[in-house]
Amino acid sequence: MDQPDEIRSVRILAGLFFASFWTIVFTGAIRKWIFPGVTALYLLQDIPILMSYAYAIWSGLFMRTYLMLVVIVLSVMIILQALVQIVVPGLPVFVALVGLHNYLLYIPMLLVFPACLTAKHRKNFVWWNLMLSIPMCLLAVAQAKSPTGAWVNRTSQGEAFGLPGSEVARVSGTFNFGTFYGLWVAMAVALCLGEWLLPRHRRSVQKTWVLIICTVAVNLCHLVSGSRGVIVMAGLDLLGAMLGAIILGSTRAILAVAGICLLLPVTAGMTYVISPAEFNIIADRFTGDQYVEDGKKRVLDGFIGFATDPKFSLIGAGVGMGVDASHSGNADSYSFTYQLSETDIIRNVMELGTPVGLTYVLLRICFAFGMVFLAIRIVRTGSSPHVLPLSFFLLLQTYQSDLTRNATMSCTQVMIGYSFILGAYFYPDNTSQDTVADEFLMRSA
Repeated sequence: MDQPDEIRSVRILAGLFFASFWTIVFTGAIRKWIFPGVTALYLLQDIPILMSYAYAIWSGLFMRTYLMLVVIVLSVMIILQALVQIVVPGLPVFVALVGLHNYLLYIPMLLVFPACLTAKHRKNFVWWNLMLSIPMCLLAVAQAKSPTGAWVNRTSQGEAFGLPGSEVARVSGTFNFGTFYGLWVAMAVALCLGEWLLPRHRRSVQKTWVLIICTVAVNLCHLVSGSRGVIVMAGLDLLGAMLGAIILGSTRAILAVAGICLLLPVTAGMTYVISPAEFNIIADRFTGDQYVEDGKKRVLDGFIGFATDPKFSLIGAGVGMGVDASHSGNADSYSFTYQLSETDIIRNVMELGTPVGLTYVLLRICFAFGMVFLAIRIVRTGSSPHVLPLSFFLLLQTYQSDLTRNATMSCTQVMIGYSFILGAYFYPDNTSQDTVADEFLMRSA
């Protein structure tokens, strides 16, 4: 095709990318404040994602790389295992379909969205995330100051979950659960730090005073979250930004990251003013003996539990058995997850069986580490330093946290983050925006 048509296809696919992003951000708001209890709405974000797949196939605009081959082979393995589980132990077809949906539907985002994330569209993505952080911060503060029964803290199932020993709710922003909000926050913090690593003329947010406001907002968003995991992910973002500043060798970038480190205690003090009870509970959850031991166990389970905890099984418990949506309408739906394991990668091995499960988990972990090294390579070329903080928090989420149980919200956000990194690889910042997408895609084949 000639160049204008190619640019048009990239622009259309980018529109579907942003439609997917905004649907993910506001599906929770629709579910908890407009149509509470309507479970089927959790599939709302699938609409633009499936449209993007259809358009990518029609236009031929997707990544033709070794990653595509890995995705195909992995998908075939899991589908065949699901068929065996249906035939041999009698896994319900509906449960298997929900499981396949959560395991496989969102992985092709890695092949489709990077093809449209040129430097221009990545800058737009950064700008919208940082602008969103300001109203999201105001909402988060209102939720932190309100009891669990307040309307602002409603979830899709009713009242919000409270912090231990308190009527203070876990902050969820526009999302219907704190974990999904935390993923957005960690991504926004990473993108904000990436802006500070850039010289002013290359930033998405050109005015320094606006970027300062966004920096305070994103840090308040995670500090008032009431979640240790969210704060830890934001801390990993900061480590990634420090490494990025060192790689860039920029005194200005190093001072900017150091300044944000100095800002954090001030912002933490603001959280005490907002909600002293929440501040004290979170401090106890980081330092209390009971929580420290619990945290150590979670970390250990996350690192090696998938290889030591599950008993050997060729067939497994059944794909989807630990996915709450596959047991909708059952009062004991949560028990299916916890009977297997609360830890995602342990549950994956239990569901898929030892051979297929370990293959899936090891590929998942290797991919996450590989993306860290790819991000380092990208930053060394002087392109898009946002990718390094992103890769650090995504490593933790992919290795230690949920992807499959609540994939419509957790996996989709992770795939958007990784798509940003891959987009920075295929479309470096110093590349002309008029370059045809196929030139990069062909180069990668």
